Amino acid sequence: MPIRRRAKGNTAKGSNNGKPRPADISTDTVDVLDQLVLSPEDILADSRSLSEAPQPWFRKRIFHFALGLSIGILAAFGVGSTPLAQSHISELQDFVAMYIAEMDISSKIPNSDLMDELFGNMTNYIKPAPASEQPFMPGLQVKDEFDLSPHFPVVLLPGIVSTGLESWSTSNCSQNYFRKRMWGTTTMFKAVLFDKACWTQHLKLDPVTGLDPEGIRLRAAQGLDAADYFVTGYWVWAKIIENLAAIGYDSNMMYLASYDWRLSYHNLEVRDKFFTKLKTQIEMYKQIHGKKTVVMAHSMGSTLFPYFLKWAESPDGGKGGKSWTENHIESFANIAGPMIGVPKALAFMLSGETRDTMQFGSFGTYLLEKFFSRRERADLIRTWAGGSSMLPKGGDQVWGNLTWAPDDSVNPESTGVSYGAMITFAEAAKDLNTTSENSNFESFKTSNYTSKSSIELLYQSTSQEFNNQLRLNYSYGITTNKKQLAKNDDDHTKWANPLESQLPNAPSMKIYCMYGVGVETERSYYYGKSDGTKTVCNAGSDEQCVVTEAEKKTEDVLKDDKMLERLFRAFKRKTGDKETPMDTIYDQPSTLFIDSTVNRPEENIRTGVRFVNGDGTVPLLSLGYMSAPSGGWTKYADLYNPGRSPIIAREYVHEASDSALDVRGGAKASDHVNLLGNWEMIADLLRIVSNKPENVTQRIVSNIEEYAKAVDLTANV
Repeated sequence: MPIRRRAKGNTAKGSNNGKPRPADISTDTVDVLDQLVLSPEDILADSRSLSEAPQPWFRKRIFHFALGLSIGILAAFGVGSTPLAQSHISELQDFVAMYIAEMDISSKIPNSDLMDELFGNMTNYIKPAPASEQPFMPGLQVKDEFDLSPHFPVVLLPGIVSTGLESWSTSNCSQNYFRKRMWGTTTMFKAVLFDKACWTQHLKLDPVTGLDPEGIRLRAAQGLDAADYFVTGYWVWAKIIENLAAIGYDSNMMYLASYDWRLSYHNLEVRDKFFTKLKTQIEMYKQIHGKKTVVMAHSMGSTLFPYFLKWAESPDGGKGGKSWTENHIESFANIAGPMIGVPKALAFMLSGETRDTMQFGSFGTYLLEKFFSRRERADLIRTWAGGSSMLPKGGDQVWGNLTWAPDDSVNPESTGVSYGAMITFAEAAKDLNTTSENSNFESFKTSNYTSKSSIELLYQSTSQEFNNQLRLNYSYGITTNKKQLAKNDDDHTKWANPLESQLPNAPSMKIYCMYGVGVETERSYYYGKSDGTKTVCNAGSDEQCVVTEAEKKTEDVLKDDKMLERLFRAFKRKTGDKETPMDTIYDQPSTLFIDSTVNRPEENIRTGVRFVNGDGTVPLLSLGYMSAPSGGWTKYADLYNPGRSPIIAREYVHEASDSALDVRGGAKASDHVNLLGNWEMIADLLRIVSNKPENVTQRIVSNIEEYAKAVDLTANV
């Protein structure tokens, strides 16, 4: 491209760069043309377009980089397993982690729309193209096959972490994220990586009130796109929404009831009037369409909906009266609902860990701990009272004790440990592996916790503020007395527990319990205690276990962690070698942790986690007990289902696709989230909303009925 420049010589106004001006060009036009003549700064800018002759491909830097990278990878595979290489790799990990820790990455990444666009489109480049996924299927197929069309209005109720949360704060660091999602979309990843302190400040709730901290306002996104995709390419409700559209639904008959899943159920109404809005929407549908509503709820949403029904009928809540549910709700599709809780929630609140964090590998775990430690994760989630709704409910009568559990699949006498031991401390577990006759069973009991005592351990291991939030919002026991159940109608802490509250008297409301089976799922955990702590428990007494933290000097901590010592020195250099409190850079790890060294494959124990059948997140016992023929809502209908609402349990066996293109498991995947894209379940939902549910019948292929028979809710504890 030639450089444009002004002509030399006399270029008086109206001369058009020294050339005669055509007679038909006005003076005003010439003025405009003169303004378009480039300045010296433009000449410098244009000069950048000049380039040398193209180099041969083998001399380009990208070729050298690719060649070096390939050789390096091959060399790493060749020698990476040797002890010497492992030693150097370990040192490299320390160096890289220290280097990253010293970098001020956030100051190097500008807060601009360009960066947001970059992160917003990043998943388009890194996610595999799901070529095998067919849009609007199976909706287009079953629409013609079964003559399906919209009949009932539909409400979608998402689960925990599914709804995007956007910032409405306007102070301090909040301004960079105004009306952007701090949870969901890749804006979240940008904030976590480059502005972790600001992100954590927004996501945490006030530990005393359970509401917004001062100066922070984070609210649930609204509309169907609030929970259709978590990030670009990772669908949540999108498959169900597009299949509803395939048979004729649109936003006039479909409503996604997004909510801030961090809040306790009670505070959803206190802060956001969530239940008032949901009740109004359902009543409006009845008024406009003249039909009752089908509610589809997933995961945590399935425990939230019965709470809403109790609120809607309560004179202290929605004031709808005892017949409100019968008059307004056609069907409740409970999709993968953890009706009696999940052990995973207990582990995460106890130590900030789950199976997911334990399977990162040593290096992945190392980086995770340095970037977002167990203590930080636990402290964050303990402010989310909404998550506490999913702690195990029903106590030892449902989940089992130290010698028995309804879902024991191996002979507990082989090791003395039943599934009923939800938390087992690893030292006691190792002692039980011996065949010696001197194994101390009393020591076993003091170091193992059932569902009930695990909740007590959680109380003892956490702050008073967290304890208060649990007591003010939830209850995890069991009630088998009808008079007490009637009293519980006035106690909102009981409404999220199906074993302490009754379903509304709604004989025509059908409840479909739809869940996946055949996936390894967390059931119990093997824990350890970190150094510097002392735990005292008295077996067979009512005294609480006391956990005390021994004092540990800064010098001792540094000796134990050479990596931390280097970071500490670097930190002091940056602060001018001032006296720096140790807790400025060192956060003492949680005193309890999952012991990843405990592995017994023959008993389904790996990396300190014991697995059972379920959907990968919720164990089968919680997915199916309330809906099984011998379970809570049928066998014990007098207690928990007084209106005899029909209960249909329908299981979907998980069958992951063999194709590498099916990154979400394919059309038959039935694990906890991917069940929302399961073709068979979607087809069943379309039949329900089209008022053609004849083929959506009970189907149980697991052992849930045997588990339910083993539970005797009326037995004395």
